[in-house]
Amino acid sequence: MSRPIQQMMIKSKQYKIENQQREQVLAELVEHILRTRKVCRPRPGHPLSGIYLEIYQTVQQQLNHKLEEAIDSRYLQITSDQEWASWRDSVFKKVLDEGRLQQLALEAQRHELNTPERFYALTELLNAIKLSGKLYHRGKFSPEVYDDAVNLTLYYVYQNLNHYNREKGKFIAWVNYRLNKMLQKAQQDLTDPFIQAQSGKIVRIKYQLIALIKNTKLDHVIVWITLTIKGLITNKTDAGNVTKILIVLFLLCQLIAKDRTTGDSLVFEMAKATLPLPANLSELTGESLTIETVAQPETELTLYDQVRHYFKEDPENLLQKHIKNHPEATLQVIGLAYLDGKKWQEISDSLGIKISSLNNFFQRNLRKLAPEIKRYIEEELD
Repeated sequence: MSRPIQQMMIKSKQYKIENQQREQVLAELVEHILRTRKVCRPRPGHPLSGIYLEIYQTVQQQLNHKLEEAIDSRYLQITSDQEWASWRDSVFKKVLDEGRLQQLALEAQRHELNTPERFYALTELLNAIKLSGKLYHRGKFSPEVYDDAVNLTLYYVYQNLNHYNREKGKFIAWVNYRLNKMLQKAQQDLTDPFIQAQSGKIVRIKYQLIALIKNTKLDHVIVWITLTIKGLITNKTDAGNVTKILIVLFLLCQLIAKDRTTGDSLVFEMAKATLPLPANLSELTGESLTIETVAQPETELTLYDQVRHYFKEDPENLLQKHIKNHPEATLQVIGLAYLDGKKWQEISDSLGIKISSLNNFFQRNLRKLAPEIKRYIEEELD
């Protein structure tokens, strides 16, 4: 990009100020600088319109004005593509104020879910948020923690934009509230050995998934479909399932190649889903209380994280009740052991108590505690 720009810069200097030819060269120069912009890019076959056109034209005018002022100045020493891109982005940053970000959010909300229009609007919105410089600053957090929190926040916005209500406040304040929550959680996670262990597993699984996805080629899909059509795969159910998996892997491979941030976020969620908390709190009875009995509000924390935090902290000292004649077998001890993945047999062996006694005690008291856990979680989110 820099060489054509430099040539146009030299050409523009040949004309006097307010010369029509000079203005034409400047317009071409601005257009060239904007070609690699990150936001306000038109959809294929659709010209820019609405808020996207308004932002683009404002940036275009400001760039033109800045170039007009600086083109004859010896202080304009931009030589590389990266410097030109940074200079262009600084203008976008000024134009993308809170009002325009809000307009972009409302425009995205206007479109139906899972439509090309919605996907385009969300992509534009997320890129604008990142470029605007309006996100909560990193502060004391490490770059790695902050970047992860930002990616999770943007993913939340992508998934839950319709939850934003403009009557309750500005859009960027809503985004930064979520980012602040993500950062607080990240800080807590750094001191929780269980979460650290789980996070390590998730990261390892994520990289394994990415390796698998990147090795999926279109040829693999075609070969498998061909074998299926020819009847060489006898089990039709398995053939259909494998075909679907291959297609999904190939599409994910394409997504990661085009949009690394979105692809990484999606694979990260897939990795998290491989480490679920068993839904049933009892392995012995089919009718027992389940974790789902405790209400799950909308939050970036999983229900598992919330329930485990309650058992760990025992904020109202309700978990110290114990099995008769076994003061060490408190509800807190049993609950944490189970939530940390121990089998009932392991808990039974460690405490010297029958499985049936443990299960009955835990189920009976958890049923009573469910409303308290629900209330605690909801208050934590307020």
